[in-house]
This record gives sequence, structure tokens and C-alpha cells, in this order.
Amino acid sequence: MWLYLVCLLFHILSAMIWVGGMIFYVIVIMPVIRNPKLKDQKLTLLQLTALQFRSISYFLFLIFITSGFGMLYAKGYLAYGEMISFFTSKIGYMFTLKIGLFLILFLSSVYHDFVSGPKTFVYLEKDSIQYERYRKLSGFFGRFNLLLSLGITILGILVSRGVSVF
Repeated sequence: MWLYLVCLLFHILSAMIWVGGMIFYVIVIMPVIRNPKLKDQKLTLLQLTALQFRSISYFLFLIFITSGFGMLYAKGYLAYGEMISFFTSKIGYMFTLKIGLFLILFLSSVYHDFVSGPKTFVYLEKDSIQYERYRKLSGFFGRFNLLLSLGITILGILVSRGVSVF
């Protein structure tokens, strides 16, 4: 029981930091850097906050995976024989959907953080057309990741309450 509670606590706190950090970024950081007073510092502020959040994000992903499977283990769902019945149940389908969306989120984050985001800054001075392309692409993936994270959070709440959409 203690293992489950510790894993649940880490899972919830990580989700709070991840989703809360992305919402904070959208409702606080982005409006602040658009302020004309910060015209000369805006890109530096954006880049530094993005790098800081990126380093925290991948640590949170590790906690999500560890605590999520820790909760399944503590509930006995990963035991031989139980695993098949769990994954073929309605809640198991919800869990599988949640994990699938998490994998999409992870891959999308990797692309955003290591391809489109950095290329935006690379093309800033060199090529205005490519800069605009990657700026829009980074914005799209940032919004997509936020919406995906909210969907995963909702699925997690439903699964923890034993509610299935299947």
C-alpha cells in the first residue's frame, strides 16, 4: 500500500509541475516577452526559460514512467496472469490509451525541444522564411503538447476513479 501511495504522490506532483509549468508558460511568460519594454531581451528570456523547462521536463517524464508502472505493480496488475486480464479490461484499454498518448507526447516534446525549437533560434539571424516556418511549427507543437497533456491528465483522473469511456 505504501508503494502505491508514494508512486501516486510522485505521479500527481509531476503532473502538477508539468501541466502547471506549461500553463504558466502560456499565460505568464509569453505575454511578458511580448511587452515592448523587453524587445531587446525577449529572445534571450524565451530561450533561457525554454531550456530550463526542458531540463525539468525530461526528469518529470522519467518520474511519470517510474511512478505509473510502480502504481500498476503495487496494485498487482503486472503480476503474471493478471496482466492479460488487466490490459483486456475497459480500464486496461483506458490505461493503454493513456500510455499511447504519453508516447505521442514524449515524441512530440523531443521534436519540439531538439528540432523545431532550436532551429527557430538558428534561423533567426540567417533566414527569415525558415525562421517563421520553425517559429510557427514550434508554437503548434507547444500548443499540441499542452492539449495532449490535459487529455492525458483527464484520462488519468478517469482511470483512477474506475471510469472508462470504452
